[in-house]
Amino acid sequence: MKKLFWLYILCLLLAACGKKLNDHEKARLAAEEYYGYLIAGDADSYARSIHNYDSLPAEYRTQLCDMFAQYIDDERSLRGGLVAATAIRDTIINEKYAYVFLEVAFGDSTIEQVSLPLVCTGKRWMLK
Repeated sequence: MKKLFWLYILCLLLAACGKKLNDHEKARLAAEEYYGYLIAGDADSYARSIHNYDSLPAEYRTQLCDMFAQYIDDERSLRGGLVAATAIRDTIINEKYAYVFLEVAFGDSTIEQVSLPLVCTGKRWMLK
């Protein structure tokens, strides 16, 4: 939760300074925000971060939320839960698709690298 708070403060400061974020920074911030939902235990918000989530069948949306909630619970019991996620690099393809590589820390002090695929919707980066 602290991570989300500091991410929010960082976004406010950047907006106040008038600095325009480039695509790489936007994609990295979006990926960190979305993994922050998992860290906070908010499977529903993570699922809603998927591009075209609203157009998916209701039953499938429910299954996605259940799957993410199960992942959160499994990681909590196996490795002490997700503690932090930091973007370490990214690859942007044709200004529309991105792969953001995150370093994810767990409660038992293990670290894992994951790749998060994103798609640019014109307004923001969403999970692919």
